[in-house]
Amino acid sequence: MVEVPLVVIEKVSYSVPRCASPAASPGHLALVREALQSLGPVENVGGVIAATFSNPERFPSLAVRVAAELGLSPSTPAFDLQMACSAYPYAVYLAGRLAADTGKKVLVVNGDCQTPLVDRADHATGEIFSDAMTVSVISSDATATEKSYFDFLSRADDALTCSATGPIHMDGMKVFTFVATEVKAMLDRFVTSAVPRPASGAALFIPHQANPYMVRQLAKALGLTEQLLTLDPALKNPGSCSIPLTLATNTDRIPTGGATALIAGFGAGYSAAVGLVKVL
Repeated sequence: MVEVPLVVIEKVSYSVPRCASPAASPGHLALVREALQSLGPVENVGGVIAATFSNPERFPSLAVRVAAELGLSPSTPAFDLQMACSAYPYAVYLAGRLAADTGKKVLVVNGDCQTPLVDRADHATGEIFSDAMTVSVISSDATATEKSYFDFLSRADDALTCSATGPIHMDGMKVFTFVATEVKAMLDRFVTSAVPRPASGAALFIPHQANPYMVRQLAKALGLTEQLLTLDPALKNPGSCSIPLTLATNTDRIPTGGATALIAGFGAGYSAAVGLVKVL
């Protein structure tokens, strides 16, 4: 487990288009510019992290293109992160560290165009995955007495894979077993040992929205049913941005002044990442 200065998710902008290409599209740039409205001059941006596995260009990275389009300083850190379903907590952790080091806000551009990568004839994946884009504004509050905590898990397995051109292949039962056993055990340890602010006291639980049944079973097993936030089932599984998308579509659950949130991503790799953060 890693302890860091308090990481804050200040704002999330989102879009749910059905897309054909996840490159640095006008949709991404429009969302970033929307997020920038709350930040003021671009000089206030301390970094750009793009969490995506579906960028059709090997390079340059999506983050570099976004930073250039925004006119950010060439010295601004900009890089991509490819961790599929668990990418968002990883990106928030790294963004928090950049924010703490620079004293500025960091943009996490998150999203994947998954529909072009699925085989519609495959009952395991054909109607499960969807497309979405989010942009999160991340900051760090070194003056806060509260801290943020993160933990990570990775184990190689071919239960959920995707080649460079697709399609996505998934053994649903193996993935479910991984979540019900290894991810659940990891989260059990996390919620009981994040000190001095136990994660079991989090006001919100926002896991990756793999499917409604899996999410609800995981929350029940952890005793976090009341804290659980879920995504509209019509939006299906939009990949790692399901966490910020769930947050953005449940703003009525966030009290004035913000709340402590337990975020958890899990899936391909296998991989998993969990964080205890503040959301506004």
